[in-house]
Amino acid sequence: KDRWPTQNEKYKSENIGSWCMTQRRRKKQLTPEQTAKLDEIGFPWSVHNERWEHCLKLLEEYRQEHKDRWPTQKEKYKSKNIGSWCVRQRAMKKQLTPEQTAKLD
Repeated sequence: KDRWPTQNEKYKSENIGSWCMTQRRRKKQLTPEQTAKLDEIGFPWSVHNERWEHCLKLLEEYRQEHKDRWPTQKEKYKSKNIGSWCVRQRAMKKQLTPEQTAKLD
């Protein structure tokens, strides 16, 4: 899967999700080398941005499968309510970053 671990997710008996959350909280305390290593692997410093990117990817997949339409407000795709996500993006358009807006355009 193309995703990062959730907060309580374990991998090989280690709570990798908790470790990721700790790195985000302690970002300013990490050495430049530690930050660079995490950046090199594409570490998502913002969980919100990671979730947003995941939903965008799902929307892109949805549009590949359904080229002739957009999801309805209550439509789910791969267990995610992609329709309500689209509605929220339209409603929050002024709050999106320029990068997010460009990706949606």
